[in-house]
Amino acid sequence: MKREAEQRRIKDGLEDPGENSSIVDEDLVVNNPKTYPQQKCIQPNYLSENGKLVAVSTNGTRVPFQIKGINWFGMETGEQAPFGLWDNEQNGTSVYAIADFLSRNKFNSVRLPLCIQHILDNNSLTKIGLVNQNSNRAFDLTNYITLLQTIVKALAYRQISVLISFHTLTPKEVGGLWYGAGITEDMYLKAMDIITSSLCSDTYWNVLGIDLKNEPFDGSWGTGDKNDFKAGAELLGGRMLTGCPKWMAFVEGINGEKNSMIIDGKPMKYNDWYGSGLQRVKQYPVKLPVDGKLVYAPHYYTSAVYPATYFYDDVVPGPSAVFASYTELSDEKLQVRVDASMYDMFGYIVEDKGPAVLFGEFGGLYAKDAHKKLTNQRCIDMTIKTMIKNGYAGGYMWSLNPESAYLYNPADTKRVFTEGLLMDDWRTANTVFLNALKPMDLLPDLKPTPCFT
Repeated sequence: MKREAEQRRIKDGLEDPGENSSIVDEDLVVNNPKTYPQQKCIQPNYLSENGKLVAVSTNGTRVPFQIKGINWFGMETGEQAPFGLWDNEQNGTSVYAIADFLSRNKFNSVRLPLCIQHILDNNSLTKIGLVNQNSNRAFDLTNYITLLQTIVKALAYRQISVLISFHTLTPKEVGGLWYGAGITEDMYLKAMDIITSSLCSDTYWNVLGIDLKNEPFDGSWGTGDKNDFKAGAELLGGRMLTGCPKWMAFVEGINGEKNSMIIDGKPMKYNDWYGSGLQRVKQYPVKLPVDGKLVYAPHYYTSAVYPATYFYDDVVPGPSAVFASYTELSDEKLQVRVDASMYDMFGYIVEDKGPAVLFGEFGGLYAKDAHKKLTNQRCIDMTIKTMIKNGYAGGYMWSLNPESAYLYNPADTKRVFTEGLLMDDWRTANTVFLNALKPMDLLPDLKPTPCFT
């Protein structure tokens, strides 16, 4: 039984924490509990104020915290479950092993993408092939919601918080708005009600809130039009707070056009990353019915997602968004471009010390970066440097999954490349990327999610 637990344990070069950190069930099975021990944590009131995230206990104790987070996808797909939990003789692992790995490496939060259609349908998952229930005995596969609940509990055992992401409309349609593809606004709001009624309690004390819509790339901002995501965020955030006043609403940006920033004294045009476009917040901030509940959660990526001209000089465009030729920048020049683009998209909000700002997604290819001067690696390193220096509330790296796919590597080559924080076997850490994230350990308020009893 110890051998099975060791097989699932994710190898990251750290010492085995020893028997004191293990769970041995009454049937002597190791690190695969039938149920997780009751922690008796009381659900905090989570706040976003003065540029910080704060957990507040019922007696008024306030604990600021920052996020070293990871995205773990799968529940938003047709498979309806997070990837990696198949645990067979060759590959796969368990939720216990994943939570243990994250905790050892000081990750304190997981962003879980969900699908609106799955929430509404809430189908039985008892015959799902993607999850080895013998290795995940605490899982309740009665339906989609019970699986979600047991994942939240498993992460809570390691004091890892959960950010729910309303990610896709249907398994086949991502959706650039909070409606479309057979999902109406009312259906979306109903899904919101289902999640708040299912997770807003002391049992699921570690849920921070909801990322109201992943990458609303078809949205406008402050226009008053039907696709105005500022208005959409206010509607969705208000509905969430009605169902769970203790949560926070996480709001991404849109994909605006005709953006321009000043580089070396000259205007430079640029495109937003999906989810990054918060330029109009300065004129049209999101206003929720309860103060201290808004978190801006933009995305910021590298050229592995899409070659951005501001990461290079001497760019000659080629077919299919690749560059025919380009010159990589010096460290100093690249840092200026990263900072300037980030500031123009959303970084200026951090200076106001109002709602906290964190990266809902950041990352790209790292160990597999094929640039001669490692432009993708350097962009990620610089993103983290700016995150810490400028007082962001942290961020969620994309992603834990080795299936994370990117199309450009380097900027003149287009095909599919994959890389995540775990290797393809789900049992070995991508130590190059893992070490790249270690500077996040320097976030001054990084700590396990506060458990008030």
